[in-house]
Amino acid sequence: MSRKAARRRDDTDWCILRTSGGRTLNLARSLAEAGFDVWTPTRTIKRPHGKPDAKGRRATIEIDLPILPTFVFARVGGLSNLAHIAGDPAHQHPPFSIFSQAGRIPLIGDTSVSGLQEEERLAAKHIGALRDAETREEQRRIRVAALRTKRERERALRAERHEFAVGAQVSVTDQPSLAGITGVIAKSDGRSAVVAFGGSLTMTIEAWRLSPHDVSEASIAA
Repeated sequence: MSRKAARRRDDTDWCILRTSGGRTLNLARSLAEAGFDVWTPTRTIKRPHGKPDAKGRRATIEIDLPILPTFVFARVGGLSNLAHIAGDPAHQHPPFSIFSQAGRIPLIGDTSVSGLQEEERLAAKHIGALRDAETREEQRRIRVAALRTKRERERALRAERHEFAVGAQVSVTDQPSLAGITGVIAKSDGRSAVVAFGGSLTMTIEAWRLSPHDVSEASIAA
C-alpha cells in the first residue's frame, strides 16, 4: 500500500479526545462549529420540569446526554490542528487532551464504533417513539376540546329561539343527508320546525339547524 493510500485510510479513522464529563457535548459542539469532523454518541432523555399542576402532573423537558461521557471522537485528518489547540491555553474551546497510550495515539476504525452508533440510533428511535406518543395524545386532546366546543355551541344554539314563517324556504345545516335540499316550513314553534321537502317527505328538525334559503336574482328572474 502506498503512503498516500495509507494516509487516506488513516484520515477516515478516529482519535479520542478526553475532557470532563460535563464538557463532553460542549466540546463536540464547539469543535464541530470550528470545522472539525467530531462525534460523540448522544441520547436524549425527558426530565420533569417546573412545579406540578393542579392534577399533580409536571411538564417535561428534553435533555441531551453523552452516552460515553468524557470521550469525543475526532477524525485523524484534523489531528495536528487539534494537537496545536490542545496545547494552547488561550484556545476558546472547552479544555481537552488527545488520548495516548504508551506514547502513541491509538486510532479507531469505523467498525470499532459501530456498536456506539447503533446505541445512539436506538436511543434516537426511543425518544422519537415517545414524541410520537405525545403528539398522538396532544391530537386526542385537541379533538376532545374541539368536540366539547362543538357540543357547547350546539347547546347554546338549542337554547335560542329561531322563528320561521310558514311557507318560508329553508335549508339544513350540520346534516349531510339533507345537504343541498330545500324545504318549506309547514309549522314552527321556535325550537323545532316541521319541514316539507316535497312529496311525502316531511321531517321535524331542530330550528337551530335551519337557515333561510338564499334565492339569487337570477333564480327569481327565471
